[in-house]
Amino acid sequence: MNTVKYFIPICCLLILIVGCAQDSAILKTQSTEQSKITQQELFNNFSDYTIWLRATAVVFDPKDDDRKIVVGGKWATVNDQASWEQIVKENTSSDGNVTPLWANYAMTGVREIWSPDKQLYGYIIHQQRDMVSARVVDVNTMRVWHTTARVGGP
Repeated sequence: MNTVKYFIPICCLLILIVGCAQDSAILKTQSTEQSKITQQELFNNFSDYTIWLRATAVVFDPKDDDRKIVVGGKWATVNDQASWEQIVKENTSSDGNVTPLWANYAMTGVREIWSPDKQLYGYIIHQQRDMVSARVVDVNTMRVWHTTARVGGP
């Protein structure tokens, strides 16, 4: 009787563990110095990336590899250099930091998006308190989720 009493909770625990054991990406924050260099390279080489924009986040997906990043439906892409230059100009401070006018918190530096098997998928810059995560969808696809930080009361 005692074994039956513990059997169901143990099974539920195992199901929970297996269900949560998906392949999560690793988001590595670069050092301040490296971030400034990478950010400038990303901004200058706009045509080498698929660029996804959302309120307080920018994702850079390199075009020259067989890997891709997918995002949700509320993201926009930048397709021409004039638009990209205008976006960078309006959202970059004189010292080169990304500072969107609508951001409520400071921005992170450049963060690298790595798969569990140590392949670089791309880069993201986002507001510090935003929730960002990524998971492997298939062998060559990474899904990025971004939730903007809430400001104010409950």
